[in-house]
Amino acid sequence: MRFIFFSILIIASFTACNHKQNNQDDVTPRSTVSVTTVQTGIMVHSEQLSATAQYLRHNTVTAPVAGYVHFVKINFNDRVTKGQLLYTLETKERKALGNLNSDETNQDYGLINVYAPMSGVVTAIPQSQTGVFVAEGGALCNISDISSLYFQLNIPYEYSKYVKSNTYCVITLPDNTNINARLETPIIQANTGLQTIPYMAKPETNMYIPESIIATAKLITYKNSDAIMLPKAAVLSDELMQRFWVMKLVNDSMAIKVPVTTGVQNDSLIEIKKPIFSNNDKILVTGNYGLSDTALVKVLK
Repeated sequence: MRFIFFSILIIASFTACNHKQNNQDDVTPRSTVSVTTVQTGIMVHSEQLSATAQYLRHNTVTAPVAGYVHFVKINFNDRVTKGQLLYTLETKERKALGNLNSDETNQDYGLINVYAPMSGVVTAIPQSQTGVFVAEGGALCNISDISSLYFQLNIPYEYSKYVKSNTYCVITLPDNTNINARLETPIIQANTGLQTIPYMAKPETNMYIPESIIATAKLITYKNSDAIMLPKAAVLSDELMQRFWVMKLVNDSMAIKVPVTTGVQNDSLIEIKKPIFSNNDKILVTGNYGLSDTALVKVLK
C-alpha cells in the first residue's frame, strides 16, 4: 500500500510540473509576424548615363544671290520635303526699279525662289523677316535630316565591357518618353580627361527631337534570368549595411536567424545569392525587426 501511495504522489507531482511548464509557455511573449516565400525571376541592374541628341546630317540653305527676303514659306521646326519652296528673294535690281517694272510679262523679273535641297526639319531659321537684305551666300535656314538622329553616350571606360552584351538601350527623354536605341561603335577616341568613351545610340523612332536635348540612357550592367528574390522588408541588416540576414520559420512558432548574401535590387525586391532557399521555406516579412535568433512568434493566418 505504501508503495502505491508513493507512486501516486510522484505521478501527481510530475503532472503538476508539466502543467506549470505549459502555463509558462502560454504566457511567453511572442511577436506577431507574417511570412512570405522566395520568388524566382529576372533581376536586372542598369546604370543611367547622359545622352545628347545630335543630327549627323545638316544642310545650310544659303542665298544664291544678294537680295531682299520677299516671301518666307517656312517656320521653325517645320518638316519640309526635298524641292519644297522655302524663300523667295527679290534682287537689288528689281528693288531699284520698283513700280517702273509694270510689264505684266515681267512680273517675276528679279524674284528668285529658293527650294529645300533635302527633306528634314527646319532646325534654325536666321532669316525669317521679309524685307531683310541678305548677302550672296548668306544663311537663310538650316535643315536637319531626321533619319540621321543619334544620341551620344559618354560611357565610363569601366562600363565599356558591358556594351558588347547591350545591343540596345533605352533612351528616356525629359518628358519621360522612352525610346529604344541601338548602340553602335565609338565615334571618336576616348576622352582621357573624363575617362569615358563616346558611343552612338541610334533611336528607333521617326519623331522629331530637338538637337542638343539631354536625355538619359539605361545601360544594363547585370542580368540574372533565374534570380532568387525576396521583398526588401524580409531582409535585415546591421547599422553599417555590411551583414544581412533573414528570419526563417522552422516550425509553427519559432524563427531562426539565417545570414544571407545579397545581390542587386529593384524598387521592391532584393536578390538572394546565398543560401539557396526553396519555395517551401517561409521567411518573415513583417514583425521580423529586432527579433533574436530562435525567437518565438505567432504567425498571422
